[in-house]
Amino acid sequence: MKTNHEESRSATCEGLSRRGFISGALGTAALLGLAGCAQPKTAEKADEENGRTTSEAPSVPTDIAETLSCDIVIVGAGISGLSAAVQAAENGSKVMVLEAGGVAGGNGAGTEGVFAVGSALQKSLNIEINEVDIIRTELEEGQWVTNGALWYDMVHNSAANIDWLVENGVQFSGNVDNYGAGLYNTMHWFDNDSAVTSYIEPMQAKAEQLGAEFRFQTTASQLKQENGVVCGVYAEDDKGNVIEVNAKAVILASGGIGANPELLCKAGMSQNQVDEMGGSMCSPTVRGDGYTMAMAVGGRDFLRNAAIQGFQMVKAFGTDTTVPYNSPLNGGNGIVGNGLCVWVNQDGRRFNDESLAMTFNMAANLGACLGNRESYALFDQAILDNCGLDETDRKVVEDALANNDGTSVFFADTIDELAEHFNLDVATLSGTVDRYNDFCAQGFDGEFGKAASFLAPISSGPFYIARIDALIVVVDGGIMTNIRSEVLNNDTLPIPGLYAVGLDGAMLWRNVYTQNMPGTAMANNINSGRTAANAAAAYIAG
Repeated sequence: MKTNHEESRSATCEGLSRRGFISGALGTAALLGLAGCAQPKTAEKADEENGRTTSEAPSVPTDIAETLSCDIVIVGAGISGLSAAVQAAENGSKVMVLEAGGVAGGNGAGTEGVFAVGSALQKSLNIEINEVDIIRTELEEGQWVTNGALWYDMVHNSAANIDWLVENGVQFSGNVDNYGAGLYNTMHWFDNDSAVTSYIEPMQAKAEQLGAEFRFQTTASQLKQENGVVCGVYAEDDKGNVIEVNAKAVILASGGIGANPELLCKAGMSQNQVDEMGGSMCSPTVRGDGYTMAMAVGGRDFLRNAAIQGFQMVKAFGTDTTVPYNSPLNGGNGIVGNGLCVWVNQDGRRFNDESLAMTFNMAANLGACLGNRESYALFDQAILDNCGLDETDRKVVEDALANNDGTSVFFADTIDELAEHFNLDVATLSGTVDRYNDFCAQGFDGEFGKAASFLAPISSGPFYIARIDALIVVVDGGIMTNIRSEVLNNDTLPIPGLYAVGLDGAMLWRNVYTQNMPGTAMANNINSGRTAANAAAAYIAG
């Protein structure tokens, strides 16, 4: 007797409705002028409390220009999509990859390497790491709310995945380290520190060699589903033609929601934070296509638990989105992130250890900022003089102070003037600074335990205040998945024929990207892509 799952899988698939098609310009990094946070115009309705979704019944498009067929259609040609494409093609599946941009890569174009434990390269360098230490550390710092089975699967497979990548032409430099900030030497650097030439190009070439077909500037917008079975997608090419792709399985690898202001709000950012956002490193094509499609067929919503990766920035200082980690102005250790400033919220009160970006996690402070309506960094002339800015960067700061409208950065002769400028309570802010200066004199932070080496008094005028805005890097997760990368429905059961990988279906983190082991997001992209391809092959075979 067939199970309900098997009966659903064997059902004949007919087309569903055409949904609104999303398009975006090609790019790997762009500053975005992001709009407000009206709810996404999608077919799904989500209960923010429990993640359950319901979907409206869409209508079948009637203007189909082309109908194609394959075993597995992959939505997105980034890191995870390419991993899925190569593995699926190796398995003998007929593969089609739909990419909204003009080239492969997506968010992954700027990545530099991959996490692994127990690789041949680590062994050759006498690097010994117990994978249990990795897993336990991540689960502890994630407050034990993530699924340990997922972490074990990714970590345990990481060495074999590196071997597989090498077999398929991916090039590594031979350097393995902790990225200058991680707890262990797990970062396997690509040759020339570039995913474009060392991973993306050889993996695309390998997939094509194995028979995979790529369609660029083709945006998937709607899943095909009948009797609960997903069996293809509708897409639109750059000329506006609607393409129907019939498939036995669909893998969503669209890169998450990081360039969609509406979905960033749904993920937990406030309207004000999105309106004032400094920019995004996400490809402009990363607008939540996979998430939107999965929710429309009853996928379980994980977006409020997604981990928003980003950095604090001062918009008036500008930013080079290609090197945000090391920017002396707005990087993880830039002026407001170097641990010396005092950070306050809209009430004029400190809210965390300002040195976390330097001592724990490059992006840790941004998460704390997102819990405020407004966040500000205070510093004095002595701190600014000690930031080690070169002449060019000093000119940027001087121009920003002289020419911005005062909504991003402002200076004055007194702390009271800073408070008045940003409508902060004068007495509260003054008291915060006085108390902090006392901690500096004592050499001990009596509020948050910031290390004494970062305790610099705010005492040498002129005084400065900068509003802290967000530079979004990526958003991990949005679609609830299981260890086989299957998309789950409201009852936490797999939706037959549907998989989500990489940033679309990341379940290793809940709300916080711990960033202790450099390269883990890349490792998850690769592992989940392979997992989905193998699971889809088994599903198709019955």
